[in-house]
Amino acid sequence: MRKKWKKALSTVLACTIILSLSACQGGKQSSTTGNSSSSTDSSGSAEETASGEKPTITFMLTSFYGTDLKNEHSDEVIQKYEEYTGTHVEWQWEANDTYTEKLGLTLMDKDNMPMVLTASGNLTANVVDAARKGAFWDLTSYLQDSASYPNLSQSNKEVLKALTVDGQIIGVYRAREIGRYGFSYRKDWAQAVGVTEDPKTVEDVYDMLYKFTYEDPDGNGKDDTYGMEMTKYTGPLDIIQTWFGVGNEWVEQDGKLVPVHQTSEYKEALKWVKKIYDEGLVRKDWATVDSGTWSDGCKKGEAGVFIDVMDSGKRIWQYFIDNDVKSVTNSSDTASMSLVGPINGKTLATSGFNGYFMITKSGAETEEDVKNCLHYLDKMNDDEMLVLADYGLEGVTYDLNNDGDIVLRNELEVAENPQVGLNQSVCYIPNLTSTSPSLVKEEPTIAQDAAYAVNGQVAVFNPALGYLANSEVNAEVGTDIEQIIEDARTQYICGQIDEAGLDAAAQQWLDRGGDRLVEEINELYQDDTAK
Repeated sequence: MRKKWKKALSTVLACTIILSLSACQGGKQSSTTGNSSSSTDSSGSAEETASGEKPTITFMLTSFYGTDLKNEHSDEVIQKYEEYTGTHVEWQWEANDTYTEKLGLTLMDKDNMPMVLTASGNLTANVVDAARKGAFWDLTSYLQDSASYPNLSQSNKEVLKALTVDGQIIGVYRAREIGRYGFSYRKDWAQAVGVTEDPKTVEDVYDMLYKFTYEDPDGNGKDDTYGMEMTKYTGPLDIIQTWFGVGNEWVEQDGKLVPVHQTSEYKEALKWVKKIYDEGLVRKDWATVDSGTWSDGCKKGEAGVFIDVMDSGKRIWQYFIDNDVKSVTNSSDTASMSLVGPINGKTLATSGFNGYFMITKSGAETEEDVKNCLHYLDKMNDDEMLVLADYGLEGVTYDLNNDGDIVLRNELEVAENPQVGLNQSVCYIPNLTSTSPSLVKEEPTIAQDAAYAVNGQVAVFNPALGYLANSEVNAEVGTDIEQIIEDARTQYICGQIDEAGLDAAAQQWLDRGGDRLVEEINELYQDDTAK
């Protein structure tokens, strides 16, 4: 197996560790010099010109480190992806801290765009405006072409709705785990207070939080613990709400889309959170805790439950391992986390992506140019390129064990890896990681991935996500009125306002444009024949 894989790798691999969304500093930097004309065969794959030159695509993307494809052995990485994809790429790296500004300026200069333009997050008003002015190619038919684009054609149709403007798919998304959010807890604490099974219901969660607060889970005889860690970042509240059937920002009821704060389930969920706050099961100053230090309470043994992304639960567990934090029930064991995921059979879904690639009409002037761009994006999702972009080069940043699986060396800082930045051009469709070979994983990561799989089956999507992207009212008032509801929710939990105060905030939301937003979203919903 090892020999077979090494033979396959001999012409296709290079190096890096997994990055989430990283790259380098501002300024243009080409991987190599020179230019060439574009050509594709009938299947949509890149084809060298008669002179032997590879088709060239230009690509603007985010940089986090300033060393993108400029380290020792980066030339090997460049050679491998160019040989594998049959494509020469001219990179335009833009610094992360100024990328939004740079993207805005690029969208305004519609005649001078690169072929492929990267955007972060979800669709924004300026991207939608540019799309309506004809700045980007409609990719709908291309993403249905499984023969030419076997990877991209497996894009999730629910996710693509969020990248659709006036019926046209204007972007190829960068996939992320749909079932990333969920519930995790400290396993040895549960054993110490007599909880022998993972919580399945809201009642189970309450029981655990109460015992973690008042039954001395760490066994030190002091009243110095509380059930759950919270933060001013209100994502955990969104997760908890799904347990009560609230939905994800919006919910479909009786054939209409309704913002969740207008539902009875929403108030039921907030009353539950207020109860655990009033009973001291969470810290009183949670609304002032910065998200950057949010997990410290669990790491330091002050709290036992953490509700956020499953990888946060994994990182707490890894902290226990790295710092030799002992189990309170068995000092010969290391403390660990149990990554449960859903409660009441539900959890919050992510949007399914974090950023996307648009193919511009000013940069990719012909259909052949479009096909060359899509060919590159498709080929970078093959296992060989996922290994290259995420793990790097065999013998430099990783080795293969006797089973042919990847063992990372972790000898270099992220910014020093030869493949750093390359993963910023990967869509991760249909797989988020290489399936063969696969990465050798430790127990926390195995548990995380298992939770992802469970969550993905029950995660609750936002049914209005695609319509919000096309909403003129949302572009006008969405951020401002959303803050009204966010503030009121926190104030209610902390006892600063009562239910009448919640209702007053909901009315303020309507008065400041929410009524128009609901009307417009439902017009788009009713007009959507593909829903």
